[in-house]
Amino acid sequence: MKVRGDDLRRQIARGDQKAFAEFYYRYQDRVAKHAFRIVKDREQTKEIVQDVFVRLWQKHHLFVDIADLEAYVFMVTKNSCLTAIRTRIREKGKLEAWKEEQPERHSIPHEQTNSIYALLDRAIDELPPQQRKVYLLSRHNRKKYTEIADDLGISRETVKKYLQLANQSIQTYMKRHKDVVISLIFFFFS
Repeated sequence: MKVRGDDLRRQIARGDQKAFAEFYYRYQDRVAKHAFRIVKDREQTKEIVQDVFVRLWQKHHLFVDIADLEAYVFMVTKNSCLTAIRTRIREKGKLEAWKEEQPERHSIPHEQTNSIYALLDRAIDELPPQQRKVYLLSRHNRKKYTEIADDLGISRETVKKYLQLANQSIQTYMKRHKDVVISLIFFFFS
């Protein structure tokens, strides 16, 4: 049974959790859409929605005094988004500063990176043709199992099996050439 807006606000102001749950279900989608328009990130939107409703519950006793509840909800959402954006900018700045402080020896030399990629390319080249196609469509083209199955005219389970076999073959190849991988690790951490 849905409760009228004014009655719902009074119940929430008295601390009625069921009334707040109804309020949550009425507004959660609108809050999420509003937040996503601002932050453009799904995970961060989920966090913001949670934060908004925690903040609203913390101030539930004020619900009867708020003239325009919908405007208030969107103001809290906007403020939470701006706080999240400021936090993200601060964290990015700290990460950049940390990267600048790190000694040059911890960066991976271009030649070493190229040798690892060359080794990986050779491992992929040695795969049977169908496994190689499936692997490249999955890992390089970022296609889903069903898309690959449709493209190649095989079942989704076959795609899954080919990827498992390809990964095993690549791991085996890399283990056989572990001296190159180990030399990179020693160089990177020495």
